[in-house]
Amino acid sequence: MKRAIFRSVLACLCVYATFSGFSSKSLADEKVKGFVISSESETKTIEKVNNRIIDNTNGSASKISYVVNINDKISFSLAGLLSLNKGGVVIPVKDNNIDDVSKAILKNSEQVYVVGDKSSISDDILSDLDIKFERIGSDNPSETNYHVNKFLDNRDLLVVDSRNDSDILGAIHYARIYNMNLYIYDSTKEIDENLVSEVKNERKIYFYDGVNSISEDLKAKIYSLSKKDKKEIKSYSLDGKDLLKTFKDRFSLRKNDNVVLSENKNLTDMLSSYILADKSGYNYLLMDSNSMNLDVEKLVKESDAKNLHYVSTDELGKYVNFRSLLSSINKEEVTGFEVNETKGEITVSDSNTDKKGENAVSEKVTVKSNEKIVDGKVVPKEEKKVDKKTTTESSNTESSSNKSSDGSFDYSKVLTMNATAYTNDPSENGGYGTTRLGTPLRYGVVAVDPKVIPLGTKLYIEGYGYAVAEDTGGAIKGNRIDLCFTSRSQAARFGRRNVKVYILK
Repeated sequence: MKRAIFRSVLACLCVYATFSGFSSKSLADEKVKGFVISSESETKTIEKVNNRIIDNTNGSASKISYVVNINDKISFSLAGLLSLNKGGVVIPVKDNNIDDVSKAILKNSEQVYVVGDKSSISDDILSDLDIKFERIGSDNPSETNYHVNKFLDNRDLLVVDSRNDSDILGAIHYARIYNMNLYIYDSTKEIDENLVSEVKNERKIYFYDGVNSISEDLKAKIYSLSKKDKKEIKSYSLDGKDLLKTFKDRFSLRKNDNVVLSENKNLTDMLSSYILADKSGYNYLLMDSNSMNLDVEKLVKESDAKNLHYVSTDELGKYVNFRSLLSSINKEEVTGFEVNETKGEITVSDSNTDKKGENAVSEKVTVKSNEKIVDGKVVPKEEKKVDKKTTTESSNTESSSNKSSDGSFDYSKVLTMNATAYTNDPSENGGYGTTRLGTPLRYGVVAVDPKVIPLGTKLYIEGYGYAVAEDTGGAIKGNRIDLCFTSRSQAARFGRRNVKVYILK
């Protein structure tokens, strides 16, 4: 009897060990999934975002709809804030037309609001659909701010200049998390005295100092109209110059399996993606369209996110930065992706896994605990002095800002390669101003032989700085690379030389 029990227990343990082994392997091999919400028109991209929001909220988000002309930047932005604060989705109108997808949402809505004046969006567009609605606006285009803020009730007011899209998104973000009203100031028009003068008593007026800030004279005039002490202006000016950092700092405080990303390209993509993240309870990150986004990649890796949702109005398959991010996180070639247009999903191909290791032929380099990398050289951590001969103009470029404070970085391999230089001038590149991957030619772009260094690989190059393999060239074969500079003088100074190329992890 005891032997039978022992055999049964042993069998159970074997089964458990077998399945737990499978489980560990599946978790170890699990890839981060990439989902794309996109089309070639802004209205359709927003509609796809709305459908995703409605699915994620089990239909509750469709109870309220804010109809707005997306070409009217101020009205569109305020409609987004209303959606974030009062619930509901933003219904896009362009050229006085509403698509069938949005019409279906409107017909199921319990309350419909039109945001903006009649010149921006007419009554006829909804009257023809036999839909009852309320307008948040008037016949005067300059009064939309006033009417939306009245609708939002009495709260502190944040003022932002309307010229920069990233500033508007940043101000909407602050208004959302700090429960504030928003005045999007149009510098071509007069101050809305009705709006400003109503911010009385204990209510505060804040200013968003971004890429385009409200001038000090204008701030003083606004404070005078609201009868507030001008000495407090500095204390109530919010720093929003680095919006990417604002979202990255907030991201590090929250853990979530889902992350929504967009690039700092246009307001419709940025705002609709931000609304998607907020309503779905997901994390949000803004990517730099002209950067390798190494810091974003690091944050996503550390968060153990499982799904990345990318919003962009572009042709499916062109999302170079997003694909590059996925490739690095999944240790996959940037070219080893399959795009499913029906599902809106970018998936990595299992057959291409770890091809980087197969293609790159080099020595394996290990950095000891008492060593670090400075300008492409392994030096003791105690050594502070840097050989000036290896220092180039890369220390003055934006690329070098990705470098850690101690000059170190993580890498898996190092190659010694022959490097030449070229510029981003289209006349020197057959009339093209873009790379093989479709990104802009800029400092930090490197032309490679994809058989040696796969496209999308992130690099650190001795005497140049951080870079990414995004380009190719007819003469760039084997152990050759070509480095992009922004001026002929920089390229001429670099010349031709042998350099160490570090393959970053």
